[in-house]
Amino acid sequence: MSILFYDDSPVFGGHEVMSLLGLEAVLADFSGPVHFIASSSNGKLCEKVASIATKYPQLIREQVDWQSSKLEALRNRLQPSRTKVLVERFRQLNPALVVAIQGNIEHSSLGLHAAHSAGIRCVSYIPVPHSNAEMGARLGALRDLFCAHLFKLPDAFITITDEMARLLKQQGATAPIDIVYNGVDTHRFQSGDPKAACNELGLPFEKVRIGVIGRIEFRQKQQHLLVQAIASDPALAASCHLVFAGDGPDISALQDIISQHHLSGTVLPWCDPARLYQALDALVIPSRYEGLPLVMLEALSSGTAVLGSDRDGMKDLLPKDWRFEPNDPAALAAAVTRFIGNGRPAPDPALVARVRGTMSLDSFNRSFSSVVLRHAALGGDSCLQCGPKSSHR
Repeated sequence: MSILFYDDSPVFGGHEVMSLLGLEAVLADFSGPVHFIASSSNGKLCEKVASIATKYPQLIREQVDWQSSKLEALRNRLQPSRTKVLVERFRQLNPALVVAIQGNIEHSSLGLHAAHSAGIRCVSYIPVPHSNAEMGARLGALRDLFCAHLFKLPDAFITITDEMARLLKQQGATAPIDIVYNGVDTHRFQSGDPKAACNELGLPFEKVRIGVIGRIEFRQKQQHLLVQAIASDPALAASCHLVFAGDGPDISALQDIISQHHLSGTVLPWCDPARLYQALDALVIPSRYEGLPLVMLEALSSGTAVLGSDRDGMKDLLPKDWRFEPNDPAALAAAVTRFIGNGRPAPDPALVARVRGTMSLDSFNRSFSSVVLRHAALGGDSCLQCGPKSSHR
């Protein structure tokens, strides 16, 4: 029996990070062949898979010369020859299970079609089942029409929160859904001395330090909303120092609007987030949509407060006072004002304990491997070849 992971996305993001951690967990528990098919356009993904293969000889790598793109669902219909090529390859490999790694339902959807046509059991590992229209995608409503049938193709789904499971059902998914929470390294993300962290990073300890960590891209991540929120209130503008860490297409625009509003702020390149969480009073997640953000889990594991849009994983995890209406700078400003007025509280110890327990890397590894191997057993004709390899985790 074998298992096949399929990811033809050209982008390496947080979901790929979790997928590769899950891949290693499966390899640690399963001694049979595991195939990983990736797009050659995703150099970072191919490089990471190659590195994992040096530790696990049963991992067999393969690259394809295509990639998911916008209007992928329409492309799959207009170019059926693409599916036929992949169907033939899937039949040659004949895995018990295909795990399609999908950032959203269009990513790697060619794998869903191929597995369905080949009669091979397929699980979609998907963190963001939102509609394209909801995500603000160009031609979103039209794309959603072509995407609707994709939610019917997998034999099962793996997603990352209760809210995402609800959205899958809302999109028409009827197959079983397993929830596997993202996991973070709780040994790395711990509380520390905020003053020492501020000194190390060059941040003003005397101000309220509010930060956003991640790709600097306004359409989804919406860093500009935090700038607008703080600039709208003179008291917040005087007391807060904004911290943005990351890179992306809107980094210059972000620096410009901070300067235009004469705000105290720092834009850092990618740095060690573990140290930055210790320096922040609060992490802010103003995103239009998210799954279960790793930055939220990392911050909470570090004992740092998180203020987030009232949706998705933030809605599942954060207390009401720490959530605000999405896409609303005034609501975000009110949330920051409440947070400061309440004395800048740390997260409730029970919430920190929950994150450090059920959302640790160890918990993720156990859950992901267990779910994948269970589905492989349902799709296979023989028993799983599990060896005493748990020490690799």
